Amino acid sequence: MKKFLLYSLLCFAPAIVSPQSALDGVTTICWDASLSMRDRNADRENQFLDIYFTNKPNVKVTLLIFSNTMIGRETFSIKGGDWTTLEDRLARVTYDGGTSYQSLSQFIDGGDILLFTDGNQNASTVTPNFNGKLYIINCKENYNRANLNLLTILNDAEFVNLSQDRKKPGSLPEPELTSYFGTVQGRNSRPEAVWISIKGKTMSGINPEDDGSYQIKATRGDTLVFTVTDGTSVEKPLGMNKNINLWLEDSGSIRLDEVVVTEDRREAPEEKMTAYGKKDEDAVGYAVQSITSDDISDGATDVSRATQGKFSGVSLGQNDDLSQIELRPKTSILSGNYGLIVVDGVPMPRSNSSSFAAQGANTIGGGGVNAVQNSTFMDPKNIASITVLKSLAATNRYGSLGANGAVLITTKTASFATQAEKKDLALLTDNLYDEKINVSNKTLVTPYLKELKKGKNIGEAYDLYLEQRERYWDNPTYFLDVYEFFRGPGNVLANRILTNILELESTSLVALKGMLFKMQLEGNHELALETANRILERYPAKIQSYLDLALTEKSIGNYQGAMNVLTKMADGSINRDLDFSGLDKTTDREIRNLVYGHSDILDASGINAKYRTNIKYAARVVFDWSNPNAQFELQFVNPQKRFFNWEHTLVSNRDRIRDELNNGYTTEEFEIFGPGTEGEWIINVNYIGNSKMEDKTPTFLKCTIYHNFGLPEHRTEQRLVRLYEAGSRELVAKLEIEE
Repeated sequence: MKKFLLYSLLCFAPAIVSPQSALDGVTTICWDASLSMRDRNADRENQFLDIYFTNKPNVKVTLLIFSNTMIGRETFSIKGGDWTTLEDRLARVTYDGGTSYQSLSQFIDGGDILLFTDGNQNASTVTPNFNGKLYIINCKENYNRANLNLLTILNDAEFVNLSQDRKKPGSLPEPELTSYFGTVQGRNSRPEAVWISIKGKTMSGINPEDDGSYQIKATRGDTLVFTVTDGTSVEKPLGMNKNINLWLEDSGSIRLDEVVVTEDRREAPEEKMTAYGKKDEDAVGYAVQSITSDDISDGATDVSRATQGKFSGVSLGQNDDLSQIELRPKTSILSGNYGLIVVDGVPMPRSNSSSFAAQGANTIGGGGVNAVQNSTFMDPKNIASITVLKSLAATNRYGSLGANGAVLITTKTASFATQAEKKDLALLTDNLYDEKINVSNKTLVTPYLKELKKGKNIGEAYDLYLEQRERYWDNPTYFLDVYEFFRGPGNVLANRILTNILELESTSLVALKGMLFKMQLEGNHELALETANRILERYPAKIQSYLDLALTEKSIGNYQGAMNVLTKMADGSINRDLDFSGLDKTTDREIRNLVYGHSDILDASGINAKYRTNIKYAARVVFDWSNPNAQFELQFVNPQKRFFNWEHTLVSNRDRIRDELNNGYTTEEFEIFGPGTEGEWIINVNYIGNSKMEDKTPTFLKCTIYHNFGLPEHRTEQRLVRLYEAGSRELVAKLEIEE
């Protein structure tokens, strides 16, 4: 076997032999020291270098050791083929961190370049052009064929495969197919007039679908060719970007990834009734749905019939009566699931949804036991408007009474009265916030962090980390916690440690989400994008993965890329096998805000007209959590020092959590607007634990606050909380709502 290996290596030699001279030139060795290379086949690499230095016995060697960044640069003089000093140095390399080729080319100036790597670049998407003759040497059986293939083609390099699965010495890796997709658009475009193919494989191309969308499989490094019926064509080399859009001009010319500005005419916004009176529709959005007397059929005999089919996501319960209206999924068989009915400011008795309820009088607070109420006493012809509130606006205004949403009914009689004469008897009257409640700020203590604290300096602590990591890297939060330990005193080491999450083959969703959150908060957009792409690659069946990618694209200024993902989520075309309805509200608001804020640079020609109406809030608060099994309670304290809670537990929100687990999303959002919201708001979180008893994994809870959402003077801030001790209470954020 050894003789066969030596023979195989000798087969590579002719490609790297140069005429003998006093100095055989200069050579740069780029040595991948990322975590995935720790189990490299050093014997085969050494045999390769033996042969190389036999053919070039006198050479100056620059050694570049890299992982996620450049680690070291050293120089060696090889004389008479003796490279033992270099061999000893390579044997002492520490393997840690992700992989990036981004900084390599700037340290190379001609000569032979020997790049030892498995191609698993994950800390950047750069494919550099090297100044010199590049040889790519792989010794790993599990290597990234697509990346190495692209690197080989773009640099006209020689690929040397030392792994056991090569078909013949020096052969290129088998190409790995990737799905590239996009949309063919144009004012007068006909999808059937465009032929999309891979260069060199014209006969196996495709036409776009009727809506202009297309998807084609190709290998990175291939060239995509768009050809129209008159023979005009445009080519696009394929790399990391999988979304490639085409614009057809009226003249017949073609543009790739171009921006088209379209005229956006808007009518004067309609006003809607809210819990705070009439509001501009733009400032309300989907938190409020309203109908007026014009929408009520003359044939409606009661108010329940008047509302049937008028509101999305609303059902009237078992007796089809308004008193049993459900504005959110059922949460419990033991407590009230029905919404609050407020008629001219007066809260009405509610039916008890409990299947165990006995007959009796039901109180306003839901403490009664009467199983069935009815609303037949209301004359539909006397109704001026009906408004449904399903968001934080209902809870903020009515406290715990509005936890299941609220229905506001204004009669024609009351509509003649002035606002000053009316008194809303359903206003929040309970849940006084005790400012003396202690919020936990305990320092995180784990066995591995205790060990690291024994180091007298950064160097000693890092050595301790290298010794302990193999015992802990199956812990989803290990690298995240150690990153925080090193982050203050040494960011270079901290980032190297964190990027190990991208190197591990079995990285958990919790670890990836935690890394995404931290990179987003710190403004490391490139690494955040790499992490979002990895999440989608690992978890394509979770709808949250697509939203994470879209929002990350938005954060780096790729608004068109974000828009493409979001709109395809909205219509389901990004993955027909998934149900994206759980993220409808968030997707809708993000699309509207993109159209409003960046219409001058977006191609929004084919966008649904409904997204051209902007929405505005004093604050929009969005939560995302890393562990799908997390149970917690969010507490909102308004400026009047009243609090109300949103529970994410199996006891109170079982249907919601089941839907999250089935479809893979971990997001909820709330909006704050209207009179009475000005002042300081406090957001706390109570951590209950995980729904699965065996799951002891901590949860990272990210809170994103969009101040003045939908307005030119908007700004964004983010907070991240690590929830790890069941029963703990943490302050998430304080925010000031201005008038």
